[in-house]
Amino acid sequence: MKEKEVRTGGIAKSLAGRDKGRLYMIVGEEGGSLYLADGKYKRAEAPKKKNGRHVRLLPAYFPEIAENLARGKNENSRIRAALLSLSGEEPEQPGET
Repeated sequence: MKEKEVRTGGIAKSLAGRDKGRLYMIVGEEGGSLYLADGKYKRAEAPKKKNGRHVRLLPAYFPEIAENLARGKNENSRIRAALLSLSGEEPEQPGET
């Protein structure tokens, strides 16, 4: 199933560029560009700007995170946890690199 609506708190998968295949959470939108964060390398306060045609929207949505982002709260750890839960990877333990 493919998602059609772009909204903060939604999930996008990169289709082009050096980050191809990486999952991101949408933290903003401007024109045809999306602002994406992964909570680790691209944080919500300094998101990656990516052309909307270069991502696939996935049918996952995290309304609690979207609400907190709208209020200006730091949600990077929750963004990271949400993306890890979708990808099936194990979260890193503190002190690991």
